Amino acid sequence: MLTQSVKDTLKKADPDRYRAAMFADETLREKLLVLYAFHYELAKVPELVSEPMLGAIRYQWWRDCVDEIYTSKAVRRHEIATPLADVLREADMPRFWLDRLIDGRERDIDPRPFGDMEAARQYCQDTSGQLMQIALKLMGAELEDVPLGQAWGLTGLARGYRFYHDGMLKNIKFQDICMAAGQDYNSARKVMPKISSAAMPALAYSALIPPFLKRLSKTDFNPREDAVIFGALAKQSKLLKVAMTGSLPKCVYF
Repeated sequence: MLTQSVKDTLKKADPDRYRAAMFADETLREKLLVLYAFHYELAKVPELVSEPMLGAIRYQWWRDCVDEIYTSKAVRRHEIATPLADVLREADMPRFWLDRLIDGRERDIDPRPFGDMEAARQYCQDTSGQLMQIALKLMGAELEDVPLGQAWGLTGLARGYRFYHDGMLKNIKFQDICMAAGQDYNSARKVMPKISSAAMPALAYSALIPPFLKRLSKTDFNPREDAVIFGALAKQSKLLKVAMTGSLPKCVYF
């Protein structure tokens, strides 16, 4: 599947999903890591290009790759595209989920700000939400209309407000993003009071949403300058707790 070099890069770039994936058995874990490595390739595009047109070319490369996978053509040899083809074909994954994820991530190179909170929610649904839906199917545990991945995406926007407040979040207040993240998290938690062992590797990292929001909601937190950072051991203990109890922690801050 993935080379150790790719895994090491992913562990640094997406540590929370990586840690949660460790709850899966070896075979399913490899599938999740392939998916997350693919997603990281999409997510890092804005950091690699100097203008939107160059980013669009990279996203089109991945669209062409997905087309090769789903039309049974020879898939281009690539350290991530090659194992991705095996994972998606074996899982019988709906193609439009992959297309939607690529389209959602391409929004990152659009310099225009979101028009309103609902546009930001839709972006998070198309990116983090869609990624979680794909991961769940890989685990054999599908959940429909549960905005947990969307809540993770909104929490990510709030955590990165210092980078986005003059860009995609220019029209949206920091407090409104935190509020939306908490609301979506609580809505998801009501729908799924217990998480199955099959779904745990694809969902466990969302247990970090409440502690992130707690820090973000402190009165002395400056969203334009401050960062929220938890140590690896603190995060791991929260993931272990949700894995042991099968329940996501309460979020009482919003």
